[in-house]
Parts: sequence; structure tokens; C-alpha cells
Amino acid sequence: MKRLRAYVVVSIGFLYLLLTLSCKKPSNANDENEHEAINKVTLTFSRPGVPSLVFIAEDPDGDGGQPPSRIDTLRLAAAQGYSTEIRFINIVNGVERDITPTVIAQGRSHEVFYITTGVQVGIVKTDRDLSGFPIGVNSTWQTGPAAVGSVLIKLMHKTGIKGPSDSPDLGHSDLQLPMPIRLN
Repeated sequence: MKRLRAYVVVSIGFLYLLLTLSCKKPSNANDENEHEAINKVTLTFSRPGVPSLVFIAEDPDGDGGQPPSRIDTLRLAAAQGYSTEIRFINIVNGVERDITPTVIAQGRSHEVFYITTGVQVGIVKTDRDLSGFPIGVNSTWQTGPAAVGSVLIKLMHKTGIKGPSDSPDLGHSDLQLPMPIRLN
């Protein structure tokens, strides 16, 4: 009887240990739940012979909570071409950390979308992930005629589902940022 009791205790202990270890989720650099908050975005527009234009959106407490403390209007020349770069920044206790390199390194799981309303802007993503699919951190923008509107910037997370020409609604959103735009 003592042997049976010892066997049951050892078996239960072994099962407990097995279940505990098998349920532990390993840390993974591509894990969508390990992202840092994006509470500042910068967009830099460049064209030859003209100083670069930098526009900022900042929301110190991140998504939800208080409204953003700063959202610049994208003021671009009409009928012009721009090389554009977006940067994603995490600010904690006044310290800025650029997490754009992480987005690029995890390019197979991320894509930036730019959805315009009220203005004509042709946007082409010029950077690619290791599968050859667009990322959107770097792009070219060809502006249309003078107009006022908005651009919705979406950083979508698409682990295991990213394709070459996805919808901006595929995956889940790491960031949705509407910014006003004025073409002069």
C-alpha cells in the first residue's frame, strides 16, 4: 500500500511538473504581445534641392486615454514627388527609444498602410521584408492637386498571414493614426 501511495504521489508530481513546463510560453522576438507602445511618430519628407520636412504626432499615454498632445498637419507641395520615411518611437520617463528597427527586423509580420481621404496622393512602399513583401517604413509619395484631407497611418501586425498585396485591415493594428494633410 505504501508503494502504491508513493507511486501516486510521484506520478502526480511528475504530471504537475510536465504540465507546468509545457504551458510556459517561450519568449519570442516576433511575438505580437511583446510590442512596446508607440507614442510618437515622425514622418520625414525629402525631395532634391529642398530642405526636408518633418511632421510629428505625439500621444504621451499611448493608444486610448488622453487625446494626442500633438498632431502636425502634413503640409506638402501639390504635384510633387517625395521620398518619405516614418519612425515609430516609444517614450518612457522622457527617454525616447526608436522601435522602427524592430518593425523592420520583424518585417515579415508588419506592414504600414497610408489611407488618404480628400486628397490625391500616390504612395508606393519602397522597402521589402525577407519574403519580398512591402513594409512601408520607406515610401515615395506623389502628390496631386491642391486639396485638404487626411491620411490614416496604420501599422498592421500580420504574423504568419502577410502577403504581397494585403488589405489594410488584415491582421491587427499596432497603430492607427489619422493626420490632417494639406496640399498647396
